[in-house]
Amino acid sequence: MTQPTTASSALDEAIRLRRAGNAAGALALAEKHAAPTDAGAPFLAIAGLAALELGDGPRALAHLEPLARMRPGDTDIREDYARALLAAGREDDALALSAGSPVPGLARIEAWICQQRGHLREAVAAYARVLTAEPQDAASWNNLGNIHASFGRFDAAIAAFEHAITHMPDEPGMYLNLADVLRRADIGHARLKVARDAAVIAPDNRAVQTELAMALAHNEELDEAIAVLEAAVAKWPEFGESHIELGRLYEATNRTDALAAFLASLEPASCPPEVAFLHAWLAQREGRFEDAARHAEAIPATINPIRREALIGNIAERLGDAPRAFAAFEAMNAASMAEAPPRSGPTYREGLEADLARWTPDWAARWTPPAAATGGAPRDPVFLVGFPRSGTTLLDTMLMGLADLCVLEERPMIAEVARVAGDADIANLTPPQIASLRDAYFAAARRHGWDGARWLVDKHPLNMARVPLILRLFPQARFILAERHPADAVLSCFMANFTLNHAMRSFTDLQEAALTYDAAFRAWHRAVELFAPSAHAVRYERLVEDPRAELQPLVEWLGLGWDERLLSHEETARTRTRVRTASYAQIGEKLYTRARGRWQRYRDQLAPVLPILAPWAERMGYAD
Repeated sequence: MTQPTTASSALDEAIRLRRAGNAAGALALAEKHAAPTDAGAPFLAIAGLAALELGDGPRALAHLEPLARMRPGDTDIREDYARALLAAGREDDALALSAGSPVPGLARIEAWICQQRGHLREAVAAYARVLTAEPQDAASWNNLGNIHASFGRFDAAIAAFEHAITHMPDEPGMYLNLADVLRRADIGHARLKVARDAAVIAPDNRAVQTELAMALAHNEELDEAIAVLEAAVAKWPEFGESHIELGRLYEATNRTDALAAFLASLEPASCPPEVAFLHAWLAQREGRFEDAARHAEAIPATINPIRREALIGNIAERLGDAPRAFAAFEAMNAASMAEAPPRSGPTYREGLEADLARWTPDWAARWTPPAAATGGAPRDPVFLVGFPRSGTTLLDTMLMGLADLCVLEERPMIAEVARVAGDADIANLTPPQIASLRDAYFAAARRHGWDGARWLVDKHPLNMARVPLILRLFPQARFILAERHPADAVLSCFMANFTLNHAMRSFTDLQEAALTYDAAFRAWHRAVELFAPSAHAVRYERLVEDPRAELQPLVEWLGLGWDERLLSHEETARTRTRVRTASYAQIGEKLYTRARGRWQRYRDQLAPVLPILAPWAERMGYAD
């Protein structure tokens, strides 16, 4: 004769079934005994938890809601009830139940709901309560890092992701989140280390391999980056992000033949719409602009909007459709700003305005004597400066044809020295301090590829706004100033898909770009008035029209002999490493004049900023 099942044995069996992973069996058994009584309460708890494990929110709620009314002071039951409310779609009730709670589980629910709703400040406060009680909670650290990243608080995001990885070192997604923040913060060396670490723990993760390749590219390890991506697309032939990045890297390194062969190797029927992005790039590089436009209009929204709109804008520009091009560049810049919100503190232009306020004749008169040059010290460099998109990349490529010069393109030597100097007033620097900063500059230059023997040419356009610091360290420095019509320079900056560092952010807004141009040239002329540096101007419009006539006076001013390789910039471009500027696609072309006077086609769009730029155009001798 079968013995009747007692409540105690049924409870033990329900617990056993749930622990064994049989949530359905546990639920069925518990529901036979569940009731809002002291005896039935344990069964309500088991039934509710089993239903949650089965993803049945309403069924879980049917058991946990009466249990929570019976035992309002039990925080574990309260947490389970909040989870059931959330699973049943009653998000408002779950938030009301968990709001402000110091209990980690409830605070975690509040934080998650607030984060999903975009109430990020409230989410940060809730995650803080979670992590105060449970500092080892890797998921909360990871979520907190994502919130900080969305605000552009990169230092806080990096710290949060590092905590997450410390407590869950085998989760590749957290490494990818950290790597993405390091990308946005333009901290390439750390990004590469994180990507390599991720590749060790997840060598068969496609997203990790793609990130490793892009981190390598960030650090100019281009051949290795391409090799990693080629291996990835061979291992995972279905079209994906690795295919997009490989195609873009072929294009960015001017390997258009490789890009064409890569696209030809893909089976059209198996490719998703995203492949149109690469076909548009190839058609543009091959001069098939109508085809490029057709492909570009087919690019789906899944492609990063910054890339998509930049490509559409450039194609429309080559087709002479100024309104379409300008609208695309506006969308590109809006997407860039959305991805990288501005940091707190003054803008680049505001910082420059503050510097200008300090650059007075009295301040210049207070400078202590410069350090005496020691025997065997490197020669003071040549600084190639000018507003961005004024032809500095073309000019530095031409200067690479002179064997006596070592040209470094947009390396942050002066920025690194400025960070070392900190807030010190450069007027009061002592000779030993100046000597130390000079040594730091040349050490940085060697790390960035200077051979230590040839005359160094430091090409960094916005060093035009750092002339006093440069002259403080290098009294015999020379400056080559690249000039271009102000409206063309500003328009070209607005059209360029820059990596948004502190200065380049200025060019996402046309008004701010024009004001930055004004501030940069006021800084240049103030420095010229105060210190009379040795300077020579090279005008972009003359350079592309008659390069020999424009370059010969420059070469003579440098005291060097003429070399016909100065005019072979296409050949030089093919042998140099990756061009680090937005001009990479143009620098290998024959000289062209299509960008000269381009602003005239955009006169309507530029109308609001022309009053800012017109005085500079007049001062530089440009006719309207």
